[in-house]
Amino acid sequence: MLGIVVFDGECALCNGFVAWLVRHDKHNRYLLAGSAGEVGRAAITAGGLSPDIAASTIVLVKGSTALTKSDAVLAIGSGLGWPWRAVGIARVVPRSWRNKVYDAIARRRARVSADDAACGVPPAELVAAWRAKLATLEDVPAQGKTPRAARGPRVS
Repeated sequence: MLGIVVFDGECALCNGFVAWLVRHDKHNRYLLAGSAGEVGRAAITAGGLSPDIAASTIVLVKGSTALTKSDAVLAIGSGLGWPWRAVGIARVVPRSWRNKVYDAIARRRARVSADDAACGVPPAELVAAWRAKLATLEDVPAQGKTPRAARGPRVS
């Protein structure tokens, strides 16, 4: 089953992370959904969380499980190839400490204006790959349809 990474599409830092993920997800383990969209809200709900949470944190939804903050970032990194999977070792650090670092970084994200034209827009060289990774309602397990992992990758 593919993980759905739900992110704030109006956050430059979040968009930068997603662009990095698109470049490094060589085995296509993750799909993307904006937190303000119907798919992002459905994925978060399927993971047992309130959709409001995605306004302040990245969320990784796999089936009926949702991970947030540092747990989500570490799980995403661990699902990638070497050397990125090595970030999983950070799980030995207590979650409360990891999340304090996550929150400190997240507080700084507001310093980039949401009115910046680049927010929500993938870099030109990643547009096709980014679009191919966009989740649909069919990818959300709670919708009762076969998730993409069983259907194969979308062809654009």
